[in-house]
Amino acid sequence: MKNLKLSDIRIDGGTQARVALNQDVVKEYAEHMREGVQFPEIVVFHDGSAYWLADGFHRYHALRKNR
Repeated sequence: MKNLKLSDIRIDGGTQARVALNQDVVKEYAEHMREGVQFPEIVVFHDGSAYWLADGFHRYHALRKNR
């Protein structure tokens, strides 16, 4: 799998299936990530010009929170 920078992944294309993020989950994931817990990779797709987040929005935001 190709390593992408979070800044290269688009999240503004309506690919989020949930109505809203649960900020408590984002915070919890971020804490676990700092402790070294391994999470499944986020899922992105490439449309030929951009990378779009398809699955893993809570994990994505937890990773950003830890930057």
